[in-house]
Amino acid sequence: MRYTVTFFNLGILLATMLGLNFDSNEILNRLVEKNYLAESKYIEYNRSAGSSEESHAASLEEMGISLHPGTDFAPESKSSPSSLKRCKSLVYRTLKSLPQEPVKRLKNLTLYFNDEGRRGLGGGGTIILRCQNLEDAELVGVLVHEMGHITDTGVLNGTSESGYGGFMDGSNPVYKNDPSMAFYGLSFENETTLKADATEYDFVSGYAMSDPFEDFAESYAYYILHGDEFRELLKSNTILQEKYDYLKTRVFDGKEYYNGVVESVKTTERQYDVTVLPYDLKKFFVI
Repeated sequence: MRYTVTFFNLGILLATMLGLNFDSNEILNRLVEKNYLAESKYIEYNRSAGSSEESHAASLEEMGISLHPGTDFAPESKSSPSSLKRCKSLVYRTLKSLPQEPVKRLKNLTLYFNDEGRRGLGGGGTIILRCQNLEDAELVGVLVHEMGHITDTGVLNGTSESGYGGFMDGSNPVYKNDPSMAFYGLSFENETTLKADATEYDFVSGYAMSDPFEDFAESYAYYILHGDEFRELLKSNTILQEKYDYLKTRVFDGKEYYNGVVESVKTTERQYDVTVLPYDLKKFFVI
């Protein structure tokens, strides 16, 4: 009812500006004619959008993921009901738009609200995500990057029987039969050392050069959110071609994405962080 009253008051105001009488049907008809409103179902669209956001937020609660309060990570974290709902809705839509095997491995999710701080942390079955002071597309980009870590460390695993593969992920050894070894070895000797002939053009971003795990997560996010640009870059770089082919065959089962902005690609430049690059968020979302 409050929405109806607010809308009617807006109609009265615009009607006054247009010199109309105050019959409600006349107001609506003339507003449509003047293109102030496309049609009366505009109201239903807005109600529907709000309802969808609430539905998506509620659906996140039903995915079997343990949702932890932001104060678990940042004691000063504080959210309003609407901001928490918005973040949950974006997270749910992102997770539903990604390959589902790594999503099934996500067991713990913390959403926190601060203007500053790490935008995301992820690995194994856990993600911590900052929901405040980020545009929607950047928040989604960060989450996709962190899901790259979940894919790398939670899905693509080796076994100790195969022996140590020469890479350490913190205190955890990467085993020889870990499927990620084939990706790491394209640019890195070990977790801290680039190959002698590696160049910045072998990576999708500056941050990807940090270590093989960030290379995987950045390439994963770039493949999904910037598939068009990735395919453009690999035309002039054989290492990127191998990384793309690895992701296509070993991670995405042949699926390719078309969300990028090809005209923005410069083969001789790399941004530091792929999560802030422009892409088509609507094309990425499947719901």
